[in-house]
Formats: sequence, structure tokens, C-alpha cells
Amino acid sequence: MKTNILKLFLLVILISCGRNKPDVISSLTVDKTKNNYYKTVEGKILDSTTYLSNRRAQLKRLKEISSSFRLYEKLKKEYERNDSVVYSYTWNFSDNIEAEIEADKKVMKNLGTIYPISNVKTLEGNTINIDALKGKPTLVNLWFIACKPCIEEMPALNRIKSKCKDRFNFISVTVEKSEDVKKFLEKTKFDFTHITDSEELTTDLGFNGFPINLFLDKNGVIKKIEGNVHFKNKENGETDYSEGEEEFINILKSME
Repeated sequence: MKTNILKLFLLVILISCGRNKPDVISSLTVDKTKNNYYKTVEGKILDSTTYLSNRRAQLKRLKEISSSFRLYEKLKKEYERNDSVVYSYTWNFSDNIEAEIEADKKVMKNLGTIYPISNVKTLEGNTINIDALKGKPTLVNLWFIACKPCIEEMPALNRIKSKCKDRFNFISVTVEKSEDVKKFLEKTKFDFTHITDSEELTTDLGFNGFPINLFLDKNGVIKKIEGNVHFKNKENGETDYSEGEEEFINILKSME
């Protein structure tokens, strides 16, 4: 009898703990005394009321599929002016937010560390290591062939390199096999120096969501981790990467 009561008591605790988990966990605490705005990946600015309404609606739709879904809201402060703050954001819906947060922590642990390129063969057959990159800031793009956003930003990355010439290093890293990348590059222009077949420089470091852009200083230290090049959708349906391109160039310039 006592054993059954104990089991029932533990079951109630487990159920209660599950119910008390918040539906939304944010990476940042928003200052509610400010006027907060949120920038979509397309560059559209939403006021706080619209943003929170969209967030509630999306979470509600997913909970209709599975009540265990929760939201990990990744916020990044873009800029602050007077009493207004603009954040960019991404939403990760999962039934295991804690795992998402731990994965995020693993990625962020790379900040301040030297990117571990060590005698790696490039697609062109040259050997490259981190010492060869020292003396210039470096943009490292992590991607894979089936990643649509990765491919969509390649023209913007090409333009960034074209504007900067030899002022900075431009490296791409992928887990894809060299033969597959060569075939891909026959149809798609991507002007970076390519490192292929590399889990050591991607997934082993916790990088799993792509594209990812790493900014290394002149000593090869990872100083900034970004997602895709930011863009805006024009009324005519075209995608405008110009502001995102300038943002990336300015980050590189700040590391000279």
C-alpha cells in the first residue's frame, strides 16, 4: 500500500513538473521599459504587439500537432536608439528545448578560440592551416549542398569577396565530399577557397544549423558567429542583400 502511494506521489510530481515548463524560453531578457521591435529575416520590422501575436499563433498551431512543442526564441540585439530597441530573431520549436539550449551553448563556446584549421587540403589541392590565414581577418562560411539558404546567399558572398579583393581571407567549409562539391561548383559560382569532407571544422564544433558565417580576427580567433547574410524582400519579389553585405564587410574591417 505504501509503495503504491509513493508511486502515485512521484507520478503527480512528474506531471506537475511537465506542466510547469514554460512554453517559451528566450535567449535574452527583453527590457520592457523600452519600445521593442523585431526584425524578420526578410528585413521587415514588427512592433512588439504584432510580433507577440505572431509568436502565439505559431506556437498554438504547433501545439495542435503536439502538445509537447515549446519555443526557444533566439534574440539578437541589432541596435538601440533612444528608447527603442530592435532585435533580430529565430524561432526553434522543439519538444526538447533544453537540448536546443545546450547545443547553442556548445556553439558559443567557440567564441574566443582559434579556429582549428590544421594542415587541411583545399579543393584545389593545396594544404592550408590557420597560420596561413593570420595577418588578415577571415570570413568562414559553413554550408552544405542541400541547404537552400546556403545557396541563396552565395551571390552575396561572392560580391563581398569581389568588393574586398585580397584585403581579407574567404574560406568555405562543408562536410560534403570533394567530388560532390566539384560537381556543384560546375553549375553554381562560389569564389571562396573550399575545404571539404570536414566534420572537424563543422559539426564536431557544434555547428549544425546552416548557413553559418564565422568571423576570425588577424590571429585566427573566432570573434563573431552569424547566420545567413541579412536580406530584404523588395516589392517586386527580388531579394536585396546590399545591407547585409555591407554589414559583413564592416565586421571584417573592424577586425583589421
